[in-house]
Amino acid sequence: MTEPQTEPYVVTGDEKAAKGSKRRQVEVVESEDPNAPLLEVRDLSVEFTTDDGIVKAVQNVSYTLHAKETLGIVGESGSGKTVTSMAILGLLPKRRAKITGDVLFRGRSIIGLPDKQLAAIRGKRIAMVFQDALAALNPVLRVGDQIAEAIAVHTDEQVATTDDRVVHLLDLVGIPNPRDRATQYPHEYSGGMRQRAMIAMSIANDPDVIIADEPTTALDVTIQAQVLEVFERIQERTSSALLLITHDLGVVAGVTDRILVMYAGRQVETGTVDDVFYRPSHPYTQGLLASLPRLDQRREGGERQRLHRIKGQPPSLIFLPPGCAFAPRCPNAVAGTCDVERPALREVDRGHESACHFASELYEGSKEPVS
Repeated sequence: MTEPQTEPYVVTGDEKAAKGSKRRQVEVVESEDPNAPLLEVRDLSVEFTTDDGIVKAVQNVSYTLHAKETLGIVGESGSGKTVTSMAILGLLPKRRAKITGDVLFRGRSIIGLPDKQLAAIRGKRIAMVFQDALAALNPVLRVGDQIAEAIAVHTDEQVATTDDRVVHLLDLVGIPNPRDRATQYPHEYSGGMRQRAMIAMSIANDPDVIIADEPTTALDVTIQAQVLEVFERIQERTSSALLLITHDLGVVAGVTDRILVMYAGRQVETGTVDDVFYRPSHPYTQGLLASLPRLDQRREGGERQRLHRIKGQPPSLIFLPPGCAFAPRCPNAVAGTCDVERPALREVDRGHESACHFASELYEGSKEPVS
């Protein structure tokens, strides 16, 4: 893992105290490094203050994202996938969220930037496709007007030029009769069309990085394939990088270059698609892959095997167990080790890392494809 070179900057959300204090402010590098990765997350952690206690939503997540690359972040609901992306864009509630670590966009730190500076990046350089398109779109504004607004915020284009660009964007994402559809409201769109309209809005300013949060959720298989094809066309056209957040391993296998597996707010495994699918080195990853239905494996006598399930429930992010967070559900857990010491993320092969005390043994034992 890449270690942060500076002391982590802490965002407390208390703006008045921050203005009145003389504590050290984050050093902002104004210029961007064209040779740096598009996006680099360093030791990112996010905590929320609640009446019940401190929610440790994300802990020490690190990764890099390069141009034309697709990184898939997978894990169960509540594992910290969405919170990680919201922290990158500065969309978390300031008074309740405590963020440590750093996020660099083209070598420039963006954690702790003033809202005006961050607004110049958000939506133009880094864009996000939210999970629920119906909730994200304004129901009382025409779809075309909402896309035009996303363009107008960051450019000085004339209205006529913007209207033509809106039609072009809707056509690019595969919406039929785009000029007519631009004058319609979100409720007049199907679920797949709303999702594609959200994608059109996200790519309106040709961003360098697109964060797609569960873009295929609640869509049928045919529409899923169309949405994923839209992302592929966009990347070919703009050379943008894609951060795909999903729990669908089938989607991840088909479109991503690398995978980051999260559990209970922690990064438990990362590697290329082949590394993670064919040589999983963490019990949680193995459990996820084993739970996929397979038609090519049957028991003796021709009976189909029952689907594997991971026993138990994810832990509370307020009261995380000591040691490995997955230990209470892990079939390979060793008392006195897994329930005491938290495993560090370690390299089992070049570019393939796992946070398990027995990662090397699991890696060596993965001789056959799991999925």
